[in-house]
Amino acid sequence: MIRRIFGLFILFFFAFGGIVRAQISEGGKPMKPRELKSSAGYKVEMPSYLRFFKSSQEEISGENKLKSLQFAYPYEVNLTPENSGEWFSGDNGYAIWKLTIRSEDAYSIYLIFNDFELPAHSKLFVYSETEDQLLGAFTAKNNSPSHKFAVAPVAGDEITVQLEMPESMQKSNPFRIVKVMHDYTGILKSDDRRPLGLSGSCNVNVNCESWEEWGDNKNSVVRIITESGEVCSGVLVNNTAENQKPFILSASHCYDRWNYAETAVYVFNYESPFCKSLDGDPVNSISGAVMKAQYDSLDFALALLNTVPSPAYQPYYTGWNRSTSLPQSMVTIHHPQGDIKKIASDNGPITVASFDNVYVKNAFLKVARWDVGVTEAGSSGGPFFDQNKLLVGTLTGGQAVCGNPVNDYCNRFSMAWDFKSDTTKQLKHWLDPVKSGVEKINGKQFNTGENLCGTISNLTDNDSYSLISALDGTAFAGYWGGSNSLGITEVMEKFTTEAYLHIHGVSLGVAKFKSKITNASSTITVKVYTGFSQPDELIYSQDVSTSSLVADALNYIKFTETVVAGRNFFVGFELTNIQPLDSFAVYQSLRAATLPNQLYLKINNQWSSYTNNNDAKKSMVSIIELVACNIDDFSTDTPLVENPADILVFPNPVSMRFTVEAGQEIPDEGNISVMNLLGQECATAKKRLSERKVEIDMGGNVPGIYFVRFNTGAKYITRKISYVPW
Repeated sequence: MIRRIFGLFILFFFAFGGIVRAQISEGGKPMKPRELKSSAGYKVEMPSYLRFFKSSQEEISGENKLKSLQFAYPYEVNLTPENSGEWFSGDNGYAIWKLTIRSEDAYSIYLIFNDFELPAHSKLFVYSETEDQLLGAFTAKNNSPSHKFAVAPVAGDEITVQLEMPESMQKSNPFRIVKVMHDYTGILKSDDRRPLGLSGSCNVNVNCESWEEWGDNKNSVVRIITESGEVCSGVLVNNTAENQKPFILSASHCYDRWNYAETAVYVFNYESPFCKSLDGDPVNSISGAVMKAQYDSLDFALALLNTVPSPAYQPYYTGWNRSTSLPQSMVTIHHPQGDIKKIASDNGPITVASFDNVYVKNAFLKVARWDVGVTEAGSSGGPFFDQNKLLVGTLTGGQAVCGNPVNDYCNRFSMAWDFKSDTTKQLKHWLDPVKSGVEKINGKQFNTGENLCGTISNLTDNDSYSLISALDGTAFAGYWGGSNSLGITEVMEKFTTEAYLHIHGVSLGVAKFKSKITNASSTITVKVYTGFSQPDELIYSQDVSTSSLVADALNYIKFTETVVAGRNFFVGFELTNIQPLDSFAVYQSLRAATLPNQLYLKINNQWSSYTNNNDAKKSMVSIIELVACNIDDFSTDTPLVENPADILVFPNPVSMRFTVEAGQEIPDEGNISVMNLLGQECATAKKRLSERKVEIDMGGNVPGIYFVRFNTGAKYITRKISYVPW
C-alpha cells in the first residue's frame, strides 16, 4: 500500500451535484433567482480568439529559451454589476446579480478582478455552463489589501458570475472584471476538452516509488497561473524564523509585472496518484500574493501568499542552501506544459554558467545533460534541489527536450541571496528575518498530530491502469469497475492500514461516463464498509451525480462527515442509480494470481472477491485513493489492549479527539466519562468505532489535565490525559 503523509484541512466545497474544482472559499450553493429586476444584458461575448497569437518566447529556440508556458489569451474588459448583467430578487431580502461570459472555443476561462471589495454578508460564485463546476462562495474574507482577485480556470467556453448581497447594498460596485482569460491549450484538462500536446513521454511522474524519498519536497512545489496567461512552477520555502510564512519562490520572468503576483493562482498537489500518468485534480489553489523581492537580472521572484496554505494542501516548507559550493547532483520537480507534477535528475557534474547576455554573468547553474526526465515550457520557476534535498535555485530556461535533454539553467540561490543590497531585490532580508547568518536550513512540516494526514492507495509501480471489460461467456457484459449486465451492483476496494484513520474523502480514477439521454440523472453512491474478508457493516454513504465527474482523471469527492473505519475496511461505490442507457466505470489494474486482490463485488446481492470470479484466479486493484487523517506514524501500530481489566487512551497529549480502547466490550458510550480536576464531568462528543473502542471529541473544553473514567460494571478504571488544542 502506498502511503503519503501530508496535513489535511476540511475544505468546504460542495457542487450542484457532488464535485467541485475549488480554491479557498466557504462553499455552499448559489441562490435561485426569483424575479428579474433590471437588465444590462445577461451575456457578454468575447471577440473571436486570435488563433495566431504567440508570445515572444514561443518564437525562441535554443539555450536561451525561457520555459514559461503561454496558454491563455487576455481580453481586457470592464464589467461591473452596474454596467452589465442582470439583477434579480432572491430569498431573505437578498438581491442576485448574474452575468454570463462566453469566449468561443475556449477550453477554459478564468477571470481577473480589480477594485475587489466584497461587503459583509455578500457571496460571489463562478460556475460552468452546465453548472457542474462551481467556485465559491467567495466572501469578504477573500478581500486583500491590493483589492485584486483571480479565480482559477473553469472548464468550457461559457461561465457565469453570480453575486448575492443584501438589497440595501445593491447600488454598490464591489468589483470590476478587468480581464477574461481565454485558455487555448486546455490547461484544465476537463471533460472532453483535453489538450493535444501533453508533456513529453520522457517525463517521470513524481509519485513513482523510486522517488518516494522526495515526497516532502514534492509537496512544496506549486503550479502558478498568472494574469498574463502564462503557467510556471514555483516552490514554498522555509525561513530562519520558521514562522510558517508562505513564501513562494519562482522565476522573475513568470511575472511580467511586479503586481501580477496579486492576481496569480497557486495550485498545490496537481499530480498523478502513482507512477502511471493519470490526470490529477487541480482542486487545491490559492488566489493572490504580494511580491516581496524580484530581480530580473538574476531571474528570481519571491512572493508571499495572501493565505497560509491549509493542511489539506499538503504544504511542506522546503529548506535551502545558499553556500557557493557546487552541488554534486540536482533534482527538479516541476509542471512541464502545465501538466501533472514531474521529476527530473542530473547526477552531475554541475557547473557555473551564464544564461544570455541580459542576465548577470555566471549567475546560473548548468545541467549539461539530464539523466532522468527533462524540463519544458511551464517548468520555469521549478525548484532545483541538491543531493541533500535543499533548494539551490529555480529554473530559468534552456534547450532540453525529450529527444535532446541537454543544456538547462537554473538561477543560483546563493547569488539571489544578497547580490543586491536593495531588500526588494534580494532573498536574505525575507528568508533570514532573525539575522542568523546560517548558510542552510532544513525544510519544515508544520502540521502534526491530528492534522498530519496521508493519501492512501493500493497501487504500486508495477500496476498499470485501463478500462477492463467483463465478459458473459464470450459476449461483452460491461466493466468490472462499472456499468455491467452481470448483476454487479457494488464495486469495493479493500484497505488494510496500520492506524485508525479519519477518512475525509476519496478520489476515483474515472475512466468513462457517457450519457445517451439529455439531462439524465445518473448517480453513484460512494460507500464505506467495515469488514475483514468481505464488506460487512455499512458506515457511510453519499450520492454523487455522475454529470459532475470528469473522465480520464482523478475526481476528489469530499465526504460530508469524517469517517472512522478501523484497520480493515472497504471503500467504493454502488451502481444501481445509473440510468439504463448511461455507462460509468473507473480504471483498474489487472494483477497476477500471486499478487494481492483488492477488488470485491456485490453480485446478485452476494459479496465475492474478483479472484473467485475468474477462472485464472487473477487479482485486481481499482484506481481509488483515500484522503485520511489522524496519522502520526504510518509505521507504528496502535497497541491493542489484551487485559480485560485495562484501557488504553491515545493519542496523549490530545489536540482535539482521542480514542479509548478497552480490553473488553464497552456496552455503552455512557460507560466512559471525562472529568476535570474538580471531579466535574465535562461535555464531550462520543462516537463508537468498534465493540471495544470509542472516540471522544474534547472540542469546547479548556486546555488542561483531564481524567478518563471507564465503568466496567465491576469497577472504575481511570487514565489521565493532557488536552492541548493547538
